[in-house]
Amino acid sequence: MKQYLKRLLIAGAIVLSAAGQALAAPNCASAASDPDGDGWGWENNQSCKVVPNCASAASDPDGDGWGWENNQSCKVVAQVAAKGFSVSGSVLKDANGNAFIARGVNNPHAWYDTQAYDVLANLAGRKTNLIRVVWTMSGSPSRLDQILTAIEAQKMVSIVELHDGTGSNDTTVLQNMANYWARADVVAILKKHERTIMVNIANEWGDNNMGALQWRDAYMQPITTLRNAGLTTTIVIDSPKWGQDASGGLLYGWDLLNHDPRHNLLFSVHAYGSFNNSNDIYNMMNNYKSNNLPLLIGEFGYNYHNGNNNLGSKVDAPLLMQYAQQFGIGYVAWSTAGNDAGNAWLDLLTNWSGTTSWGNTVWYSQYGISNTAVKASIY
Repeated sequence: MKQYLKRLLIAGAIVLSAAGQALAAPNCASAASDPDGDGWGWENNQSCKVVPNCASAASDPDGDGWGWENNQSCKVVAQVAAKGFSVSGSVLKDANGNAFIARGVNNPHAWYDTQAYDVLANLAGRKTNLIRVVWTMSGSPSRLDQILTAIEAQKMVSIVELHDGTGSNDTTVLQNMANYWARADVVAILKKHERTIMVNIANEWGDNNMGALQWRDAYMQPITTLRNAGLTTTIVIDSPKWGQDASGGLLYGWDLLNHDPRHNLLFSVHAYGSFNNSNDIYNMMNNYKSNNLPLLIGEFGYNYHNGNNNLGSKVDAPLLMQYAQQFGIGYVAWSTAGNDAGNAWLDLLTNWSGTTSWGNTVWYSQYGISNTAVKASIY
């Protein structure tokens, strides 16, 4: 009996000691100290607690810098004025606070470095006002700096995206991409160009088995990671199911916007075979507008060979562009050039210079880029 009591006292002492150490642990200076997101980090050769930022200063009625939300303490951080893009309801605004409607193309910088860089002037000459920069985590921050500088020189703006997790359902993969954007060397580049860029955390993360609720929950920590890294510009979130499930944002977009302390997210839908019915295109845009949610058509295709193509796409692209003009919604066509054999029908250019029939539709049809694009007011 004595031995049992002794063991019990020792066990209790260990628990109390551990609790005391936890209480005594300092707060982490940076959330980057906690790569696995368990609330604990490692700084200055010791454990530290990651304290979340408060979503609202109203959580701190006595003004001591600390609030209480979600049954835990949080830090009230002074809101830094956005220096880049922002959203107001369903409207995307540039760094001058003026509405901006994307009329852009996807450009494969990650796979065709020289060609994609050299074609920028050609794209700008067609009145393209936005480049979605296809990028990967192996990409050099210094090269990204050069690309963004070149895009700015052509008076276009950028969405930079990571293609590493396309079609993955692994939350670790998604978080790894957020960690890339939060790296000190990458953040330095993004902040340098923050008036002209948006950050698309991950291209088409989530396959056809990805549910909207799972998608919502998975994106919360990555959003926090980018905000804790000091990024203030608009974060672009691709829809689940290869980017084509518009219900993700419609069902849970406000949950994610309210989770983001800056309330600065843009929801991206990719329009291929899931939008072969023109009514679905109209309803998607109308529903986002009706729910005051910001929407971007981040990729789209067209009716190639009457739908006899690898994506089963019969999308009425001219009508999609017409509806986008009607609702004031941005669109970004896929893609400049360099697609593999199965996707070559989606090349906008031949040999990175001439215009394909798809390119003529995107740039020169009635609601195409050349007839509807307006430069961001920052230029």
